[in-house]
Amino acid sequence: MVTDVRDEELAGLVDRVLAEPELTAAMAREHAPAAKDLRAAALAQKDTLLARARAAEEEWLGAAAQRRTRWGSRHERLVFWVGGGFSFTVALAAHTVAAWSKELRAALTERRVVSPGTIIADSFTALLGSVLLASLFAVVVYQLFRLSPSLRAGHEAAKARRAFWTSVTAVVTMAVLVFAGAVSGGTLVWQYTNNRPIGEGQTPVGGALAAYAAAALFIVPFYVFHKVTGGMGLRARLPEADVAEVERLRGIWRDMLAGGLRGFLRAEIGAHVARRYAMTLEVSESPGLRQVRGLGFHVPTVAEERLIAVANGMDGGSIALSGPRGVGKTDLLHAFCLDGGDRMGLVMAAPVVYERREFMLGLFAQLCRLVITAGLDAASQASAHLRWIEYLQTRTDEAGASAGGSWFGLSAKRAVSHTRQPLTYLEIVDALKGFLAVTAAELTTKGGRPRGFVVGIDELDRIEPAARARDLLNELKVVFDVPGCLFLLSVSDEALREADLAPVGRRDVFDSAIDEIIRVEPLDLATAIRLLDTRAVGLPVPFTALFHCLSGGMPRDLLRTARAAAALLAPGRPAPLGDVTAALLTREAARLVDDHEPLDSVRHAFLRTLREIFTAPLTKDDVLKAAEPAFPGSFDTLAGIRRDLGVADERAARALEEARRAWTLPG
Repeated sequence: MVTDVRDEELAGLVDRVLAEPELTAAMAREHAPAAKDLRAAALAQKDTLLARARAAEEEWLGAAAQRRTRWGSRHERLVFWVGGGFSFTVALAAHTVAAWSKELRAALTERRVVSPGTIIADSFTALLGSVLLASLFAVVVYQLFRLSPSLRAGHEAAKARRAFWTSVTAVVTMAVLVFAGAVSGGTLVWQYTNNRPIGEGQTPVGGALAAYAAAALFIVPFYVFHKVTGGMGLRARLPEADVAEVERLRGIWRDMLAGGLRGFLRAEIGAHVARRYAMTLEVSESPGLRQVRGLGFHVPTVAEERLIAVANGMDGGSIALSGPRGVGKTDLLHAFCLDGGDRMGLVMAAPVVYERREFMLGLFAQLCRLVITAGLDAASQASAHLRWIEYLQTRTDEAGASAGGSWFGLSAKRAVSHTRQPLTYLEIVDALKGFLAVTAAELTTKGGRPRGFVVGIDELDRIEPAARARDLLNELKVVFDVPGCLFLLSVSDEALREADLAPVGRRDVFDSAIDEIIRVEPLDLATAIRLLDTRAVGLPVPFTALFHCLSGGMPRDLLRTARAAAALLAPGRPAPLGDVTAALLTREAARLVDDHEPLDSVRHAFLRTLREIFTAPLTKDDVLKAAEPAFPGSFDTLAGIRRDLGVADERAARALEEARRAWTLPG
């Protein structure tokens, strides 16, 4: 049903997004695809589009599930009371038959009238005795479980086993006593038919069959109740979520899905329209540029191809994404973990202040919620784990009998109350590792094709101080060896420098913990064009090249520069390339003045070079020539110089001289 709702939402969103002014204007361009072709392309990529909004979908479905728990609780209570009443009636009927048969035999022997009062009294006495006996056996089982070390440690699985076997003991004991009572049914019928007491040792035909039927009828409601509640019984439920909150979360999911859809459709149109080499910039609608980030704007890169190839060759372990800040490691990590492909995954941001216990509990809780939302077979285990993760529970030592949750009310209680002791850190890690193995094993074997599980930990280098980041890696190494579970971490160049340069014979923390390192490189011009195409359709290539050079190929800076250029535009008034260049370079020069940068520095020389290139009359041939990476003064070369500024100024100065010669600029 959820799948149908998602498909309907996506189909409706495609039509609404295609009707928006931005895309309507884009489809009017030369060689742009028709609306029906774009709709078909979007629906063909529905799995990818839906996966990019999966985080918001999980929040919405989680809140909706909480709403349904209210109905589920009422439904379970109905099963509880109806089934309980039925089983009580069966038990009472079995004991009534036994009492009736006994009273009839006495009446026939003594040649007197059967006493209904005696039958009723004996029936309820036998029923009460059965309850007491079943409760006694259940109490014994309950107390025996207290000897279990795992129960004393507060493990939810041990508590669930104790509740289950205590209930089973009570139910089976009652069923045996019901069987014993119902056997008398054959005797009762025989005595009525023959109008004389039955002889000693004489067993009428049909009595055993009736007894088996009565015992089965007594047990069936308990079995149904167990299936309906998933073995949880009538436990406390989460409060009913507010309808408005559910709708709000659904709206967030819908907006995220629409954002990804817009990015996909812009890129699809941009791939078909005639590439523009205009020297004026006019962007009538640019909502994509206003959005800071989102999976809907993700474009494939060389680093992503290598990551997929490396990950497909690993059954588990760890991979680190390295690269300078702003190069797109977070975007790649989210795309790989949440794209809905061959792996199911989650992403967790590394905390600024690292506390190992809280981090592991947070990771464990997020894993449990994902398993529950995905509807895996391990969801019942996830629910049990989540309860002891999220709530500090207080319990009282008590012994009591119950069947199917809380059928019988007899209990023995001691007035010794204490707060549940929290699990030790080692127990938490052991439980997390075990549940990761269960989840990965189910994903590997379930369905038509094997799937794995991936855990993404973003911005590991943000942990302060740096020594704590090394502590986190040391702790995570324990769970890196779970088969079918891959850990993907994003770390800056500074944090990985020791691993990259570790000398022979010495292994540091990063080198020993991380199996593979994938370097995320800055964008080239072609990829920068594709990225901006997801934000605004068909930006002229000269402007994209300018943004690329100023950003150094860093995606974050590329988008910042494009937004700054769009902010310069007045409605209905296109801006020439020279004016946009002058405004952007003036902003950059002001920053250098604030930093007290000398006028003869390589940074000022770089800005002068861009001013001379992009304010001079550029032809389409000039742009095409500079778009080739082999050209000494190419746009990619200029972007590389921008990255070297402040890091390798001498190398940047040499490359800048070659670029100026290639553009025949004065020395």
